[in-house]
Parts: sequence; C-alpha cells; structure tokens
Amino acid sequence: MKRSKEQFYGCLLGGAIGDAFGAPVKFMKYEEIQKLYGEEGIHELIQTSDRGKVIITDDTQLTMFTAEGLLRSIVRANQKQITKTRKDTAMIIFRAYLRWLYTQGLSTPNWGSKAYDGWIVQIKKLHGYREPGITCITSLGKGIMGTLEKPLNDSKRCGTVIRTAPIGLVENEEDVFNIGCKVGAITHGHPTAYLASGVLSAFIFYLLEGYSLEEGIGKSVEELKTYRNHEECLEAIERAIELAKKGDPTRGDVESFGDGFSAQDALGMAIYCSLCYPNNFEAALKLAINQSGNSNSAAAITGNILGTYLGISKIDEQLIQALDLQKELSKLAQDLYIRFESNEEWIIRYPGW
Repeated sequence: MKRSKEQFYGCLLGGAIGDAFGAPVKFMKYEEIQKLYGEEGIHELIQTSDRGKVIITDDTQLTMFTAEGLLRSIVRANQKQITKTRKDTAMIIFRAYLRWLYTQGLSTPNWGSKAYDGWIVQIKKLHGYREPGITCITSLGKGIMGTLEKPLNDSKRCGTVIRTAPIGLVENEEDVFNIGCKVGAITHGHPTAYLASGVLSAFIFYLLEGYSLEEGIGKSVEELKTYRNHEECLEAIERAIELAKKGDPTRGDVESFGDGFSAQDALGMAIYCSLCYPNNFEAALKLAINQSGNSNSAAAITGNILGTYLGISKIDEQLIQALDLQKELSKLAQDLYIRFESNEEWIIRYPGW
C-alpha cells in the first residue's frame, strides 16, 4: 500500500479515535482508571455524549485546522502559480490556528469577520472549549506567529506534535520535516517541541510512501540528527525502539517516558505503542491509554501513525461510527487526498490566504 486514500482516512480518523478513546482519563492515575473501568482499565470506547458519540478534544480540533491550512496553502500556490514551493505554508496554518482560537470563544487581535471564512470554522460542533493546552492559547492570543528564528517562548509541551500529522500527508520529502518544525514553532519555542513535530510529519510521510514502521522512523531520525538541539527527541525515540524490541509490552514501559505532556515524551510513547502492536490498531491504543499520563495525546499520535500505516480498513468500523465529527474528518481526509480542484466550490471551502 503506497499513498492510498485508505491511509489518508486512517491518519485523520485513527488519530481522532485515539484522542476520543483517551479523553475520559486524560488527567487520571492508572489506579483511578481501574476504579472506574475495571482491573484492565479502558477496554472499549467510552460513550461521553448524549448523542451516543465519543468526543474529540483540542488535539483533533487543531489537527483539523492544520489540514485546512495545508489545503489553503495549496490553493494559494496554484493561484500564484508557485506550486513547487509554498514558503508561506506556516503563515497560512497560523491563520488557521487563529480560526481555531475563535472556536474556543477567544478573540484574536485585529481580525474582522472576513477572517473566519472557509467551511471548518463553520462547523458548530467544533465551537466548544475542550481544555486546550495553555501554551497554544496564550501564544495564539498574542496574534503573533512564532518562528524558528524568533520563538515566542521556551515551551516544550506536546501541543506541537499532536496537531502536525497532516503535514506528512501533503508535503514532499525535501520539505516535510522543516515545515513540521515551522508549524510547531508557531506556538512552542523550545527545539524539542518543534523537532518532535518535524519527526512525526516526516514519519507519516515515509509511511505513506510504503516504508515499514522501523524504516520510517529510521529515515525520520536521520533528518532529526541534522538539526541542533535534537538530543532530547532522539533519546526518547531510541528508548521507544529499544523497549519495543524486548517484547512483552507493559504500562511501566509507557510510563518510563514521563507524564506524556512534553513533546518528546508523547512522541516516544506513541512510537513505542505502535512498534509493540504494528498490526493491531486497538491493542496499541489501549497500551497508550491505560497509564498514569497524557492518555489521549499519546493515543492520538499512535492513532495517526498506525492509521497511516494500516489504513482505515484495519480500524474497527464500530470505532469509526462512534466518533463525533466522523463525516467532517472523512471529508477533510478526502480533500487532502485530492489536494486541489480548480473550481469555485473548492476555493470557497479553502480560500487561498
């Protein structure tokens, strides 16, 4: 399987399922999870909505706006006839994140009503405060875009890596890692945070190209090593690989990465869980979730990885149908696969600015 529509759907829906699966226990210790859900912890999707749907968090919200920004950047490139280089991709994604900020009930500096166009921001169910990371809120609230050269802060929280998987679905091999870093740096200034975004973006790209999990992460690590201050990210990835090699996956191994709220920890957990269960999507999510850390973020990244690797057909249809915003996520996945259509309807959905 190489660059198939199945993988695009798997990446977006898989990440959302992991996010929703882990959301009910995000801030719980494992002992608390056991008290609520039994000795084995969570073993099925938790019904957290009166509509019978499992609810996504800010992780998936931001992923959707990343996808929207990418599609808008492709429209802009086609309009300006610069299809080979899209230097303003990060800026357009920054504007998409400001639209996300609006869905959280927060305003952005000097933005009129015209700024809130396109179809994603019009989805009513996205307008809900889902306990977003404080770094994303405070950084975007300034209305200033952080860059690799001019960071806004020194945060290395995981708000970068939870949102950047779609970059790997769209960008080419030459640019994917760097654009992943640039998009991470919009809100988080610590190298570990934005390098984790670069790694995940590249990893998704290589899986889409048909590489195995081991080959994909190996290629991504090669690129990581060319960047300064890569040591923390590299250490987490290498530990994930070594722990997975020994077999017998355990909660202790997952928790050895820390609480999962730092970018390298969340990424390390997800790589470990994916390598432990490369052909079992649900088992990998359960491993990511049933721990005393950032369950939904670890599971969301695991879902992005294995969803891309296995494709949507390897994910239980019941999990897909239980997911809130399933139709909207599927539409985004389809549009990412198509990339661009030169018609008025497409331009209205994804204005090129």
